[in-house]
Amino acid sequence: MEGSPKSTIKTIIGLSDQKADETLKNQNLTKKLLSIAEEAKNKPEFAPQPEIGKLLYSIAATTPEAIWDKRALLVDYVVNNKIKSQAQLEAGINHLKTNPEPQTQEFEEACGVGVEVTEEQIQEAVNQTLEADKDKILEAGWESKGLPGTMMGKVRQHLKWANPSLVKKHVDVKLVELLGEPPAQQPKKKQTKQTKQTKPKLVEEKKREKLSTCIGRELKSAKNPPELLQKHLEVTGGKVMTRFPPEPNGYLHIGHAKAMRFSFTMAAENEGSCYLRFDDTNPEKESEEYIQSIIDNVKWLGYTPWKITHASEYFGYIFELAKELIRRGKAYVDEQPGEEIKEQRKSCQESPFRNTSPEENLRKFELMSKGYYSEGEACLRMKIDMKHANPCMRDPVAYRIKFSPHPHVGDAWCVYPTYDMEHCIVDSLENITHSLCTLEFEIRRDSYYWLLEALDLYRPSVWEYSRLNITNMVMSKRKLQKLVEENWVKGWGDPRMPTIFGMRRRGYTPKAINDFVDEIGVTRRGNENVISLKLLEHYVRKDLDETALRTLAVLDPLLVEISNLDSSVVVEAPLFPKNPENGKRSLTVHKNIYIEKSDFLEADKPNYFGLAPGKIVGLKYVPFKLKCVSFKKSSNGEVEKVLCEAVYEDIKPKGVLHWLSAEEAIPCETRLYDVLFKSENPSELPNWLDDFNHESLKVLENSLLHKDMAQVQELDRFQFERLGYFVVDKDSSAEKKVVNRIITLTETKKKAIA
Repeated sequence: MEGSPKSTIKTIIGLSDQKADETLKNQNLTKKLLSIAEEAKNKPEFAPQPEIGKLLYSIAATTPEAIWDKRALLVDYVVNNKIKSQAQLEAGINHLKTNPEPQTQEFEEACGVGVEVTEEQIQEAVNQTLEADKDKILEAGWESKGLPGTMMGKVRQHLKWANPSLVKKHVDVKLVELLGEPPAQQPKKKQTKQTKQTKPKLVEEKKREKLSTCIGRELKSAKNPPELLQKHLEVTGGKVMTRFPPEPNGYLHIGHAKAMRFSFTMAAENEGSCYLRFDDTNPEKESEEYIQSIIDNVKWLGYTPWKITHASEYFGYIFELAKELIRRGKAYVDEQPGEEIKEQRKSCQESPFRNTSPEENLRKFELMSKGYYSEGEACLRMKIDMKHANPCMRDPVAYRIKFSPHPHVGDAWCVYPTYDMEHCIVDSLENITHSLCTLEFEIRRDSYYWLLEALDLYRPSVWEYSRLNITNMVMSKRKLQKLVEENWVKGWGDPRMPTIFGMRRRGYTPKAINDFVDEIGVTRRGNENVISLKLLEHYVRKDLDETALRTLAVLDPLLVEISNLDSSVVVEAPLFPKNPENGKRSLTVHKNIYIEKSDFLEADKPNYFGLAPGKIVGLKYVPFKLKCVSFKKSSNGEVEKVLCEAVYEDIKPKGVLHWLSAEEAIPCETRLYDVLFKSENPSELPNWLDDFNHESLKVLENSLLHKDMAQVQELDRFQFERLGYFVVDKDSSAEKKVVNRIITLTETKKKAIA
């Protein structure tokens, strides 16, 4: 082919100077592009066009090696304008994957050759789709993330081969007709020097930082030789690959939600993929229960892994790499007790087994793998540098003996790799581009790259970021386990726990958690930063305010008799007071109703808004007021009944109370939760359990709900007016519902309890 590679791909493919320069850095992609360009150029009907160039580039970048020999067919259909869109090309590639000898008719049907979608058809489909979702669109408005893209996707489900640009054009026009101009197109107010940066701008800056700053502390050993990088790019095609790698030895907590968010969204925002990988190298502490709980929580938070893998799937390969490390003189079997090894690493003293020959170490390692040693009698150590300033480089343990069945691979092994041996190798095997972890793992960066360099393996880019700490919580898995095992809480799913299961049961929503994580962002600032619980609660309230149905309930009931109410009165209460058009609930006022005990005093006080003798108050949604005439006490001196009259005068009462009719009330148990620890940072305290808040759970066994709540299901969320947001607990039964208070209606001023 005449001309330089750059001029060829610019002329035939239509790349800009910058894009051409970036492409030329990828040798494998450049070779494929030149091949595609040659084939296109030799076709008499070929004429360079931007859209054709984009499709030819996609053929080179996305066609798998297994069907690369079929590329000429794809080029022919693109050049002849039979395949005109990315969707058609993708369909054609997928068809070739499963049909190595394609039949013309089947191939053309699979990728929509000859199908013409008119603009009138597109406009009609857009109108029908948006009309069907009109109410939801009007309710969500422009605040709904990705609204145009969501609508485009729905339209193209009906018109698969429609031109995306035309679909977008008509979707945009229709959305503007329904909602008006989007916020981004409205005139912006000029910002004064004192005006704070807006949150959306800060969020965008954080997103832009993510990919560009994933470099951290540079090490010479982290640099990939050209041949390793080329092999990596042949597999990934230059795509960003991340992983969320929990150890299945406990339940995920909100700190993992931050890690999950970073790994999955970084991949998605860069058109990449994210693994869910279980670093399951410790059979004694891992279980299938934890594995399934992690999969469930990842799904609940809204993520779909590209693949779900286990480190244990690679045990055979890692074992062979361990033997190769021994052959290269970079690992040895140490027969000293574990405590002795630990002390030697502290004092930088070499093991007496350090200079054993590779042949002898191979023999001993085989014996380890066959069960000839007892647990703790021997281990395999990497031979790095016992004088190194970083203790992780002082010959860390690579393999240890454990006679425990593994939850994923059974009893196939009695030797297991350590995290230091496994984690970096599996990152490499899975072609991870960005290995993201919290700052406490930064000290392991040296050994991470040392091992990959010692075995001539591809090296991902490692970037560490600050972990998430929240006030009035402990986030250490060890401390959380202690709370569970010593019965300070009622299991990992206790609604006071910062575990994902606990927060789910408490009634927190995935959106609230994800929005909170987006707000705090990802930085390399130290782990000492503690985020206020109030910020998380803000996002919980924000989401529930928009989604939780309103109803009336009485948590601590006191009976009220309305003496002059001769017949019942039916009133209507909106399900969403801010949007009354979204439905109403019918309530009936009977002669006997219940109010909260806290809404009555035997003698009135200044600034008290409740009921008291001689005082008039309002009732939510009721057309008359309530005047207290007298009250009755039980034998133990407690007020058991308040006698009132209905007042129809046009009087503005000082307070308005919530209520329930006795005839419409059903029994309920209410659980009121508060912070688990009294101090903002209990982890810093030497006796952190002394800080436990014993008032963190209050149970009200005689609460009342409206009868409409009889059919509610577990995790249904509601706002009990004047009381807070509540969720139906799994302990509910047909006879009696149990509800958890998710959060109060307004932020409580006192969050650190003295």
